[in-house]
Amino acid sequence: MSPNYWEGELEMVRLLLRFSEEIVDQPIVSELILEFKAPINIITALVNSKGGEVLAEVPQEAADKIVKALRKRGVKVSLPKLIEVDAEKCISCGSCVALCPVEAIAFDEHASVVFNKEKCVGSTCSACVDACPVRAIKSVKQTNHELSYTAAKGALGKQ
Repeated sequence: MSPNYWEGELEMVRLLLRFSEEIVDQPIVSELILEFKAPINIITALVNSKGGEVLAEVPQEAADKIVKALRKRGVKVSLPKLIEVDAEKCISCGSCVALCPVEAIAFDEHASVVFNKEKCVGSTCSACVDACPVRAIKSVKQTNHELSYTAAKGALGKQ
């Protein structure tokens, strides 16, 4: 019996998917949802007839199988880069707060900038990186240690 990914709390893993012009018009994500009976949550998507980039979350339990299936269909899969705030450099000017489309950066009760990694869409946006006048924000790649599933070492290790 296959796992039921639709019940209870799931640990989700974020993947950055790149679709070439040749495959962008195919219903690959829909096919995988049906094939693996697993939810695939699309966080952001920039897609046109020339190709596309999608930030998606997949269940940790099914990540290896989904990554292999995506690659088999010609999708380039990588780990998204997250954003990191250097508290020493940050002057809490709010430039990043105003531009964040997902409210991943906000002010706390002391008017200091705080960062929510759960909400951040990372390298698919990066509006805050360019907006910071003192360059206190940068894109950082997730490490295998931050990902608690085997695909980080296996399926994601080879492109």
